[in-house]
Amino acid sequence: MTHAMTDAPKRIVIVGGGIAGLAAARAALLRARETGRAASIVVLERAPRFGGKLVTERVDGFLLDAGADSWVVTKPQATALARALGLGGSLLSTRPENRRYLVAWGGRLHPVPEGLVLGVPTRLGPLVTTRLFSWRGKARMAWEPFVPARRFHGDDDESIADFATRRLGPEAADRLVAPLLGGISAGDASEISVRAAFPQLVAMEQEHGSLVRGMRVARRARSSAGGSAFASLEGGTGELVDALVAWLERDGAGGGSPAAGVAAGAGVALRGGVAVEGLARDGAAWTLALEGGERVVADRVLLAIPATAAAALLSPLDEPAARALGAIGYGTTATVFLGYRRDDVRHPLDGVGFVVPRGARRPILASTWVSSKWEGRAPDGHVLVRAFLGGPWAEALLAEGDDALVAAARAELASLMGIDAEPRMVKVYRFEQGSAQMRVGHLATMRRAREGLAASAPGLRVAGGGYDGVGIPDCIRQGEDAGKAMVDR
Repeated sequence: MTHAMTDAPKRIVIVGGGIAGLAAARAALLRARETGRAASIVVLERAPRFGGKLVTERVDGFLLDAGADSWVVTKPQATALARALGLGGSLLSTRPENRRYLVAWGGRLHPVPEGLVLGVPTRLGPLVTTRLFSWRGKARMAWEPFVPARRFHGDDDESIADFATRRLGPEAADRLVAPLLGGISAGDASEISVRAAFPQLVAMEQEHGSLVRGMRVARRARSSAGGSAFASLEGGTGELVDALVAWLERDGAGGGSPAAGVAAGAGVALRGGVAVEGLARDGAAWTLALEGGERVVADRVLLAIPATAAAALLSPLDEPAARALGAIGYGTTATVFLGYRRDDVRHPLDGVGFVVPRGARRPILASTWVSSKWEGRAPDGHVLVRAFLGGPWAEALLAEGDDALVAAARAELASLMGIDAEPRMVKVYRFEQGSAQMRVGHLATMRRAREGLAASAPGLRVAGGGYDGVGIPDCIRQGEDAGKAMVDR
C-alpha cells in the first residue's frame, strides 16, 4: 500500500559505492516509494567506478573475476537481487563434472574425499581410503557425532581453528577446515571468529548437535535444489554491479539535490570519484565535507566503507566506537590469473582447484581452476587458472612488483601441478588491506560500537564486508537492511 508523500523529505547519503552501498541505495529507494515518503539519496564513491572489489574484466578472450567469483546459494540475497535486476537467465552453477577440490599437503595435491564437506564427513567409505589423513585423524573425524555440542552464551566466542579442532580433531582442522574457511578472509583460522565469519556452522551444531548430521540434512536440501553450493553469473560477478548501477541510474532518477536539501520524490544520484574527508553533526542533521571543499547535508548517513576508513571519519564524534572499528584488521592479498593453451597443460584440471594449509608454509593460499569451475571463462582450446597469494608466508612477496608475484604463482603451479608452459595471458590484481579479519570477540566489538553510535550519532549506520559477514550475500543483506531502516526511522 502506498501513501501520499506528506513526510518531510529525507536526505540520505551513502558513503561507499561497493555492493553494500549500492544495495542500500536501491532498498532505500524502494522503501521510500512503497511508503510514500520523499527521499533524496546520494551515493558517494571515492573511486571512479562503482562495485568495490567486485571487478570483472575481459582480457584476450578470458573472463576474469578479480575478487569474489561467486556466492553461496544458501544465503539467498545475491540470487534474489540478481533475479530482481533481470539477471535470472544469467545465473550460473558450477560445472557438475568438476565439483571437487584438492588440498596441497606433503608436496602434492590430494583430492578431498567424496562426501567430505568443509572437513565434515557425510560418508565414511571415501574417508577410509584417502591418504590426506592418518588413521587416527580419520577415526577422530568419524567420532564427531558423539562430541557434545557447545552452548554459546552472550558474547562467548571461539576461533575457526578451535571450533574445528573441538568438533573434528586437529588433522581435519589444520589440513582442511582452516585453509578453506580461514582462506576466505586470507586470515589465520586460529584468530578468526567462527561466530562472526561462519555463524551457520555454529547454528548447525546448536540445531543438530553434530556437524555430520547437519551437513547431511544440508546436502539433501541442496541436492533437491540442483546440487551446486555456489552461484555466479555468465558475465561474472561484476555483471551484478553493472546491472545494479544501471537500475539506479534508470529507475532512481528524480531525487533532487542532497546538497541543497531538496527532494521532489524518491530518487538516487550516483557520484563517483568523490572522497569524503570529514563528518560532523549539525543539530539533527549531518554535514559531510568532500574533497575540494564541497559540503553535503544529510538527515541519515550510511558508512558502507571499510571499518578503518569509517573509524577515521567517526573519531571526532565517538572515540570509543571509532577505536573499536579501527581495531578490525585487514589483510593484503593478490590474485594472479594465468591463461594457457589446453594442450600446454598436462594436468587434467578435474576439479575447482585446491587450498593450501598454513602448515605447508607456501606463499599461495589457494588456486582456482576457473575454466573447470565455470562455463565461458576461457576461449576454446584454452584454460584459465588463478592463484591467490597472501598470508604470513607471502608478506615480503606482496611488497614486490607484479613480475615477482607472477613468478611466484608460476613456481607454485609448476611444483604442485606440473604446469611449466609459458602462459598466453597474465593479469595481476592487488587488494591492499582488502580482506577483513573478524577476530575472536568481533560480535561483542560490533555490539559495543553500534550501541555507542546509536547514542552519540543517531541517524548514522555502518554496513558492509567486515562488519557482519564478508561474502556478497552478507554485504547485500546489510546494505538492504540499512537502506530500509534509514527511510523507516
